Amino acid sequence: MRSRLSLSLALLGSAALLSSAALIGCDLEAFFLKPKAPFDASKLAAPPDYSQPATWAARPDMKDRADFVPPGVADTQADAPADVFYIHPTTWFNLEVWNDTFDDPKSLEVVDQITLAGEASAFNGCCQVYAPRYRQTTIGAFYGELGDAQQSIAIAYEDIDRAFTAFLAETGDRPFIIAGHSQGSQNAMRLLERVSADEALRERLVAAYAVGFAHPLSNFETAYPELEPCVLPEQLGCVAAWDTYEEGAKAEGDGPMLHWAGDALAQLGDAPRQCTNPVTWRGNTAASEPAAHRGAVAPVNTGNPVDMRKLLMGDDPLGVSMDALGEPRAGWLTARCEGDVLRVPDVSKLDWPATEVQPGNYHLMDYELFYMDIRENAIARTDAWLARQAAAKASLEKAEAAEAAGATPAPTESGTE
Repeated sequence: MRSRLSLSLALLGSAALLSSAALIGCDLEAFFLKPKAPFDASKLAAPPDYSQPATWAARPDMKDRADFVPPGVADTQADAPADVFYIHPTTWFNLEVWNDTFDDPKSLEVVDQITLAGEASAFNGCCQVYAPRYRQTTIGAFYGELGDAQQSIAIAYEDIDRAFTAFLAETGDRPFIIAGHSQGSQNAMRLLERVSADEALRERLVAAYAVGFAHPLSNFETAYPELEPCVLPEQLGCVAAWDTYEEGAKAEGDGPMLHWAGDALAQLGDAPRQCTNPVTWRGNTAASEPAAHRGAVAPVNTGNPVDMRKLLMGDDPLGVSMDALGEPRAGWLTARCEGDVLRVPDVSKLDWPATEVQPGNYHLMDYELFYMDIRENAIARTDAWLARQAAAKASLEKAEAAEAAGATPAPTESGTE
């Protein structure tokens, strides 16, 4: 069941590709992956107009694969009390043009078929799903000149920031979740700076899931000091993050990982990273019990198998067809935080197909292995948010009633002044 895939598999998620440096070296990766020309703003597509449905990969008023629910799970999206702003991972692999132009069938296919089904749909139990299309940076930006990379990555975030503004305008005062994976989490981290600085947004934030991009713990001191790491299952306004590796596998080779530090990009280096256990939703090193695992879920592909060579080198769509989600498989996986990373057993020995970038790097399964855990946790946190608001409202009404009763003047005797 083990499938040790080629380097190109990592292109479904930028952080995974960066990790493969331990196998072949950053210089060789840079040679093959970095753009062949400097960043050229004249080649940028026009900024998306997020008032137009076509600029969204998923919305509540669209039929899309973010609507998928696993077999046996009730479809409650129409009545979902919250919203999720989901930011997809890297699907743009162009070596000539630094930022997505929205007209590449292959890139659109990977977003619409794979990431919506396998990741965004995990949140439709609590939330109505919004997933913007954005001028994502190419995977090779992480291997190009830092000045060029910063311009390209900044364009991607500019779109996310404007999409979030449109999202807020449409969702009113409803609670929301921010979720991402890989490059999507890189953008989510910067978006959290905006949330942290705005008290009204902090009040509405149920939680953030910034998965698969080596979340620096220092961000809680420098970038979003008003937010905290998630250390409890129903904690509100917190950030959960993890990077999944097989037990015993080397968790190294992330040299080109770029994070925002103020308005500039910087490499993460050896800075401590956050690890949230997505089974227990705590950050300690205790391993979860298999019975606590709520379940892995993978999309059902009835089209062509995912051909990594075509993904990397081809111009045509892959021809995949994700038509449904598979049955959840629960109660078989343990997980624990070890240092900066999440450790799980060799899943191929537990009859789950292992997709690896380098041996033991499970980046592409960050969501898949814990799909039902994420789904149920998002519901639990949303319920906790609603309970908090209901309690606050009841307390306020009680205080107002008491104040009104105390302010009522005592009746006077008739005929007296």
